[in-house]
Amino acid sequence: MGVSHYLMSIAAILFLVPFSQQTENYECPQKCDCLKQYVDCSKKNLISVPRIPEWVEQLDLSFNRLSEEVTKDFDKLFALKIVKLDKNALHNIPNFLETNQIEEIRLNRNSIEFIDGGHFSVNCSVKTLSLNSNLIRVIEEGALDNLTNLIVLKLNRNEISSLPNHLFMRQSKLEVLELNHNKLHVISGLLFQGLSSLTTLKLKFNNIDNIMDGAFYGFKSVNLLQLDHNRIKTISKGWMYGLESLITLSLSNNLISRIDLGSWELCTNLEMLDLSHNFLMEIEGRTLQHLINLHTLNLCNNNISSVSQEAFSHMVQLQTLLLNNNKISWTVEDMSGPFAKLQNLKLFNLSDNHIKSINSKAFDGLVNLVELDLMGNNITSIQQHAFEAMAKIKKFHLNSSSLLCDCNLLWIVKWIKDKLEQKYITATCAYPSELRGVLISKLKEENCGDSPKPKIVEHPKSHLAIKSKSANLICTATSNPFSNMTFLWRKNNGNISNPTVFENVTMSKKGQSQATSVLIIPNVTNADSGRYQCVVSNKFGTTYSTKAKVNIVTFPRFLKMPSNVTVRTGETVTLDCAATGDPSPEISWKKDGGNDFPAARERRMNVMPSDPRFFIVNAKTTDMGIYSCAAKNHAGTIIANATLNVLQEPSFIRVMENKEVTSGDSVVLQCMISGSPKPVLKWLKDGIPVVHTDRHFFTGDDQLLVIVGVEANDAGKYECEITNELGTKKDMIELKVLPPVAIMVNEEDMTGIIIITVVCCAVGTSIIWVVIIYHTRRRMAAAVHTFPGESVKMTQVVHSDCDSPQMFPDNISEHSSCKDSGTGDSAKQTSFDGVPTERSDQVHFETAVCRSYSPVPEAHKLLPSSFKPSIQVCVNTSVTPATYSFSSHSGNV
Repeated sequence: MGVSHYLMSIAAILFLVPFSQQTENYECPQKCDCLKQYVDCSKKNLISVPRIPEWVEQLDLSFNRLSEEVTKDFDKLFALKIVKLDKNALHNIPNFLETNQIEEIRLNRNSIEFIDGGHFSVNCSVKTLSLNSNLIRVIEEGALDNLTNLIVLKLNRNEISSLPNHLFMRQSKLEVLELNHNKLHVISGLLFQGLSSLTTLKLKFNNIDNIMDGAFYGFKSVNLLQLDHNRIKTISKGWMYGLESLITLSLSNNLISRIDLGSWELCTNLEMLDLSHNFLMEIEGRTLQHLINLHTLNLCNNNISSVSQEAFSHMVQLQTLLLNNNKISWTVEDMSGPFAKLQNLKLFNLSDNHIKSINSKAFDGLVNLVELDLMGNNITSIQQHAFEAMAKIKKFHLNSSSLLCDCNLLWIVKWIKDKLEQKYITATCAYPSELRGVLISKLKEENCGDSPKPKIVEHPKSHLAIKSKSANLICTATSNPFSNMTFLWRKNNGNISNPTVFENVTMSKKGQSQATSVLIIPNVTNADSGRYQCVVSNKFGTTYSTKAKVNIVTFPRFLKMPSNVTVRTGETVTLDCAATGDPSPEISWKKDGGNDFPAARERRMNVMPSDPRFFIVNAKTTDMGIYSCAAKNHAGTIIANATLNVLQEPSFIRVMENKEVTSGDSVVLQCMISGSPKPVLKWLKDGIPVVHTDRHFFTGDDQLLVIVGVEANDAGKYECEITNELGTKKDMIELKVLPPVAIMVNEEDMTGIIIITVVCCAVGTSIIWVVIIYHTRRRMAAAVHTFPGESVKMTQVVHSDCDSPQMFPDNISEHSSCKDSGTGDSAKQTSFDGVPTERSDQVHFETAVCRSYSPVPEAHKLLPSSFKPSIQVCVNTSVTPATYSFSSHSGNV
């Protein structure tokens, strides 16, 4: 009995010991509350940590006075997963994080000043770390390297002014990062590199004024980015890289005044964009381009006064558009269908803008709109059928007390009754006076009248303005009854700041008062080009003029001018001519004031529209002249001239031929030449220069040497020497003198024996020079007897069968073509009236050119003083061979 009782006592002791130990391990700490594995020791004013049972998984020690030293025993709590140490006296991150398996720790509202890497063990299991509302200023580089399992990191309401590069390189699992209410200024490039799993980034309430290019590069999953309440001024494509997956972007309460074109190119998945409370002034055509999936756009509380016609044309999925509290007026007052592409829009807020009137097509395309808010606008007029496109409208907010209730507004009464809940419409009439304060829904047909709004009678006109000169635009308007009107000038859909305007009031031809405003643009520059519009307002409403386009043109100015050129024949001529102006001037060329270019006819000329150079290849003397380059645009024309000289070596057109002449006859020696400049010609006989005498004279620019009454001593070798700056050439012939031969002919009243020398030479292209020299041989006349019924006539005909030489450009009128004189090679005898003695020699003239000439002075000297004949020469120009006729007047021959 005793033994058994002893054994039972021993067994009881052995049983009680582990039981007591087990009871102790599972006992809830004093002053704390326990629920299963959750121990709540918050708000107990603890300065030390009570003994915590090992089984705890969640431990709340918030709102106590604990410091990091009292948490040294936490490394024994192997089951601990979540610990809350908010609002304590911690100055550093507790060391217990080195060894335990805690997944979530909250250290909010302590006095932690920095984060270093000494508190996190390798492969630390912490997934959520919350350090909000501390005094953290510095996060050391590499401090987060061991937090490879981190999913949520909250650092809101600290003193962080900068973050080290590559801080998040090992946080590939991080999904939520919050840095609100810090002092960040710059988001440097690649700062968030490594956060490939991040979905939410919050950077609100910082001092961010510079987001560098590539700041968000590396993001693959971010769908929420909050940058509200910073100092961002510009949205640029550079810092939008990496935000391809973004769905919600919030940028409210910044200083944004500019959105660079193409900024949204990578954000095609964006659905919600908040740009409210910024400083945007205009929405251009491509400002919001690429936002094709946007559902909500908040642009309220900006300074937007200008909205382009195409501003919302890409946002076909938009359902909510907030434009309230801006300065919008003309977008609704004057534009046609600026929101036409927003066919899915349901809520549209335009309250508290500067809208005074509503255009009939302002809301075209809004077929699914349910709610439109126009509260807070001083609207005076609404054009007929302005809201009929909104078939599904239910809520229409309108509270204007300035409506002009003329007959044009009657349509809205029925529309309100059929479509809307009238409780949202409190708009009242202001005109006519008997309807002031009456709800528009109660307007009746018998109450309406004519509109006293301004009517524009002269719209601004489009025109060209010359740069650096002044330009004027005129706008004239009237109203019935006539009232004071204000004029506002707009350019490219924006108000003109500080315009120079002249205004006056005049009477029209019908006796109606009208006001005129003249916009003066002094010293026009390229920046003044655009579309100008006049806006006329009185207390009853606003009227918009048509838009006048002003293009700025600049008077042409030469960049390259042609200069005088001298070349040799066969060389290439280059003339430069280039000009600038606005619009770019057209370049054209003329030669000697006309369009006849020998080089063009012969395909030797090359002019390219885009090339400032003008080419002539294989230059000829016919290319010589004055070339004019004209530069012309809408502003005017300028001309520059250059002279082209073509040098040609002196040359003989035909070989000089030896001559034989009968003594006493006359002879013509020919030296037909060409060259440029015109060669100087010198005749020599037997090496001695030939001088002018009564028997020797020169004609045809000295190309013809005429010898009258050849004597024996005239025989010899005659040399023609020609010289210009390119050289000298010579040719030589021999003249032989034969004994004289005479033919006696009877003729009544014979006064002498006449020797007629006819020289026909073509030294030009169409003028004939005929030199007829009459010489009375008194010695032979004394030996001739008079016969009653007939007379004696001696006739000698000397003719030249020379070809036509080349004409000199500066003596065209002095030369003519050298053709057969009419005698031909057979030297048929011809009477003085030019009629051939044989009928077979007569030629029918289809076209004839006749000229009258007097004998050259040398011939006058050889004639009696009482005998002064004139010679008429007629040339057939349409048949070959040419036929010439000669007739004499003012003398008996």
